[in-house]
Amino acid sequence: MEDFDFHQYYQNNEVDISWLSKPSQHEFRWRCSDGRWRKSNRRVSSIETFRKAIFQDNPADIYFSTSSWLNPIDLPRLSDETRPHPILLNHLIVFDIDFSPLSFENLEKARETTLNLHNWIKENYDYELLSISFSGSKGFHLFYNDLDRTLFSIEDAKKRENAVKEERNKLLQEVLLAGFKVDPRITADTRRIIRLPGSIHGKTGLLCHRIGLEMLETNVESWINKVPSYYTDLEIPKTAKVQNKKEVKKYIQDENKETTEFSYLMEVSNHLPGTKDRSALIFWTPYSWGTGAECFERLNALIEMGNLSYCAIFSDGERILFICPESITRAKVVKVLNDLGMEKLSENLKQREHYWVRISGIMRDDGLWYNEPKFISIIKNNNSKSTYSKSHLTLLTKLGVAIDKSQHENISGNSEPSIRMVVRD
Repeated sequence: MEDFDFHQYYQNNEVDISWLSKPSQHEFRWRCSDGRWRKSNRRVSSIETFRKAIFQDNPADIYFSTSSWLNPIDLPRLSDETRPHPILLNHLIVFDIDFSPLSFENLEKARETTLNLHNWIKENYDYELLSISFSGSKGFHLFYNDLDRTLFSIEDAKKRENAVKEERNKLLQEVLLAGFKVDPRITADTRRIIRLPGSIHGKTGLLCHRIGLEMLETNVESWINKVPSYYTDLEIPKTAKVQNKKEVKKYIQDENKETTEFSYLMEVSNHLPGTKDRSALIFWTPYSWGTGAECFERLNALIEMGNLSYCAIFSDGERILFICPESITRAKVVKVLNDLGMEKLSENLKQREHYWVRISGIMRDDGLWYNEPKFISIIKNNNSKSTYSKSHLTLLTKLGVAIDKSQHENISGNSEPSIRMVVRD
């Protein structure tokens, strides 16, 4: 970071709060140039009150809350049971799209992803587009307003916030499963803050600012040089440095082992929702099986010996994700897993009556996704008498596999699979 007088800049230039219907209901925080974090102890309703809020500081990065609150000042923590639960008035639907490290190549990927995501949202949801921001660094932010106010009419403040978080989490899962690489920490978190348009990105010196759809539809290189830059030494490389496998493995480990930083992934339960003891057979093959002919011979033998109808095969380049969407008794799945030498999964199924399996890539703190499972093929055994898991057939469609449920006469359980977002450190 250069020696830059942020304080003087914000006294002479305006941040952009004009698009927020009631900025005074949002919380404002900033990171000072010396690394300290501060938050506003007054409501920010205008440029003048914003300047008064930051007057004693030199804020290098400025953020605002994605939620609106009846009282946004000194919000109690979620774990604080000594104070009344804050009243959530609104929660913007926000997507943060970044591709690291900073380069023209990655900015173009982020732009295309943001545009495609907006078009997908427009086709599938009745949300009002409020704003699009260039973040000032590696990507873009999309802001929507949820026109359905049903959840915000829940009288109990804690239940209201939890219901909104649950609804946003469902949306996040749909977006991730549709293949859009968004930051999973942002959308479903009602206590999240995000960079304020009109503020300088403290690391790059570029202005975070709102852009229109026309600019989002245009190649980044045609307009990036027009973005105000307040540092003289910023050079955006043409292409990103390619990480080799050794570098990636330093960060991405088997998800059952400890990692040195946070990682984010999505998991599905093998239990059939709506049934008592029915399970689907889902697992990642051991690393020792590889991803070649020997692995597929083992899986073909499993399907034949287990009299399974069919399975879908995915690969992350190192292992195979096996998903058999049949409705199988828990006892049979336990036996199959034991026969395969997967005692840990087998024991989880016996003790907890289900287990969780990763179905997404793994995202690091740098915003990059690794080990994403790609669909390979379907292996069939033509067992027409099988009963299928309705929820896991749905899962396969979410993962991009063309499934016609009408071709399956015997279907068991509810339609939606149990999916969760996991954060590990």
